[in-house]
Amino acid sequence: MSGPKTSQLEIERMIAAQLEALRSDVDDATARARRRIEELRRQVEALARSCPEAAEAAASARALAATALARLAGECAFTPATVMADSVALSARCCTRAAAIADAFCAEAAPAEERILRARSRAAAAADAQDFASLLRAAAVGAEEAIKQSGAQSAAGIAFSANGGTTAAHATGETGADESANTGTTPPDIQEIARRAWELAQSPYTLAADRAVLMEHGRRLEPATAAQLALLLPAMEANEAAMAELASLIATLEQRAEPDTALGHREAPRTFATLEEAAARVEQLRARRAEADRNAYLQACIDEVMARHGYDIVRSVSLGRELTGTHHLFGSAEDTAGIHSFLSEEGDLMLQIAGLPEGAAGVADGEAVCLEAVDSPARADELLRAQEAFCAVYDEIADELAAYGITNKLRYRAAADTAFSREMRAAARAEQAAATASAQTAATHDTARGTRRRHKRAATREMS
Repeated sequence: MSGPKTSQLEIERMIAAQLEALRSDVDDATARARRRIEELRRQVEALARSCPEAAEAAASARALAATALARLAGECAFTPATVMADSVALSARCCTRAAAIADAFCAEAAPAEERILRARSRAAAAADAQDFASLLRAAAVGAEEAIKQSGAQSAAGIAFSANGGTTAAHATGETGADESANTGTTPPDIQEIARRAWELAQSPYTLAADRAVLMEHGRRLEPATAAQLALLLPAMEANEAAMAELASLIATLEQRAEPDTALGHREAPRTFATLEEAAARVEQLRARRAEADRNAYLQACIDEVMARHGYDIVRSVSLGRELTGTHHLFGSAEDTAGIHSFLSEEGDLMLQIAGLPEGAAGVADGEAVCLEAVDSPARADELLRAQEAFCAVYDEIADELAAYGITNKLRYRAAADTAFSREMRAAARAEQAAATASAQTAATHDTARGTRRRHKRAATREMS
């Protein structure tokens, strides 16, 4: 005989690893699709900047991107199934859908991009205003004079190799063409360095530490500082590309963790000083998702096992804010007692008999409920018998969960007792019943007080 029971459930390591790998595949595929969508959106918006004629096309691209990101969230959601083959198929389907959604967006956004390019060609003056050299000229006073004098007198040169790499070389004392021929160096191309630095400074994925260096060098971009900056730019650009990938993954993971607060895309991605900080955030979010997937797998297996024992009606309910986790109510159409299960975030499972005065169908899915004392000894005895019958069922549940690779370690097993007899009611109806009872009690008191007043007045009249 048994009352409420609490067990610690653990999934076999192999199954947990498989679930984590499938989740990683889905998240990575979704992140790649998100990055493609957001990069094309930003590219289109950059083309439309300072070009009023392209504003409508840019707005169209933004709307298409928002729709594509919403589809990613809705169509690429992965929830583990009790059969691993089904989880594998779902993971593959999510990955395929993510790539297809990104492809569709690129095809839909292409006409908007073409309209913007045509608008830019008609507004050449506005395009010229985007030239970085003119922006640099306004920000770096005296840079033009430094460019003119940097030819033969430069203390450091930049050699741009065919593969895009840069090397710094010190002057040998020779100048002009002879220096270039003997050492392979050329004066710094300040305008090219400035262009690359400007792009990095404008990128939302440039690391905070790298942006600080860019701003420091950008205050006075002379040949010597340009040479130093040119040596740093390749590493900064590599950091920016790596951060862009991590930012897409972080946005995907955060949306899965908080779907109500992380919808769509972020105009300003979260800033990280280093790649290590961003990678640590990814690991934190992935650990949270692994735990959520584990609990989803546990709950799916519990639901399936309970259904085998005749509890074919399942309701997701909430029972008090202090119990954080998943509450489910299992019942059948004809019974007035069911089983309340609580799966904590730590993997602890609590099962207890719950009375259902209105049957399981009387509780709506997602409804807030409360457990109350029974209103008669007969009802308490009826729920006591349900507790006693639950003992054998519990042992069978443990055996069947083991078939799914779930270890059930019993931690607490109470003896059956009428003290555990509780009715589960919708919280709203319970509050309404309590309010009605309170009103009836108040009315009874008012009637009693009125009766006492009348008797007192009659007695006073008799005495006078």
